[in-house]
This record gives sequence, C-alpha cells and structure tokens, in this order.
Amino acid sequence: MEFAKIITKFHRNFMRDGMAQEDVNKAFQQANTADLNSLLDLYGTYSESSSAYTKNELEDLKKYTVPDSVVAFYSNHEPHLVPTLSGGIRLMNLESIKVENSSAAPSMYLLKFGLLTIATTIGGHAICLDLDSTNDSQPRVVIADQAFCSYNDDLQVVECVLVPGDIAENYAVDEPILLSNTLIKQCLSEIAPSFREFLKNLSNESYENIEDDFLP
Repeated sequence: MEFAKIITKFHRNFMRDGMAQEDVNKAFQQANTADLNSLLDLYGTYSESSSAYTKNELEDLKKYTVPDSVVAFYSNHEPHLVPTLSGGIRLMNLESIKVENSSAAPSMYLLKFGLLTIATTIGGHAICLDLDSTNDSQPRVVIADQAFCSYNDDLQVVECVLVPGDIAENYAVDEPILLSNTLIKQCLSEIAPSFREFLKNLSNESYENIEDDFLP
C-alpha cells in the first residue's frame, strides 16, 4: 500500500503516452521468490556471482540490509515493461539488478561499499541505493558516472578515475585514488533523499535530464 499512489501515477503516465492497457497492467508485477532473495541475502547472492570481488572481499556486505519497504516494493511492483522514464532513467527488474551489480562497471565495484544499482541512465550511468545512508528508514539514492572507478590491472586495486580537482590534489600525481566510502560520499551526487522520494519524483516526472543535472 505504501507505493500504491506512485504506481497509479506511473500507470496514468503510461496511458497518457499511448501504452496499451495490457502492457500498462504488466509494467509492474509481483516478484517470484527466487529473484526476491537477491535483495534479502546480498552477501549470499553476490559472493557467488560477483565478477569483481572474491567471497572474502565481500565480507563487509554482510552488514548491509535492504530495508523492508524497498523489498516490499519489488515484491509487489517489480519493474518489467517499464519504458524509459523522465530524465532518461531506466528501472531494472531483479534479474537485471543482479547482473548489473555482479558484472557491470561501476556497479560491481561500488557494491562492496553498500551501493546497490537499481537503475541506469540512457548513457549507462548507475543509479544506486546507498545502504550506508538512510532517511526515514530508506536508503538515499545517488548517481555514479560509468567511468567513476575502474580496476587497475598493474596495481590490482579499484581506483577512482573521475574525482573533483579539490579532492584529487590531495594525492600525489602517480598515487592511485583508491575507492572508499569516504570518496563515495565526497564524489557521488544525491538525486533523492530516499527510495520513496526517488520513485515519487519519477512518477511526477520531476527529472528533466538526470545526467546533465547531477553528473559533473
């Protein structure tokens, strides 16, 4: 019931834009138990599927929990036939979320730090739940440039590539800027203070161009 008004608004938008009623009804669907488990057991899911980290490297993931209200949204309203939304945002279904956070940059690197990508932009940038920072019992939502961080094969570390000048100047020219919680909070822009607010903004078509407005 928490998201009922938001889903209704999405449906009205889809109908206005000419989507067939049959497809509108299928846009958000109940999730199956197996897919939903990927939200309930982050460590169990990604310690088996991550292309970026070993099981030991993902131990910190055990301390992160996807809030009940977020799980309830996907349980009852998992995106399936949802078109690209305002701002150029694409909501992913649970299987796509699992694949994205297992094998796509920057999502697979950010996961270790409690950032779970749940949507992407037209340009392939990641929109993430920040499980390390909550408001009203819900995670805030941030955006990460697809080139924000990458794996340095020579040093065998994940380093930040796109860093504001005032932060980069604290490092030596040849010193890698290692991905960390601190850098994530310094560098990634918040696009909504909570998951609920993010969905509300999307249904109200509040985002004009998410990439231009929130990426450096």
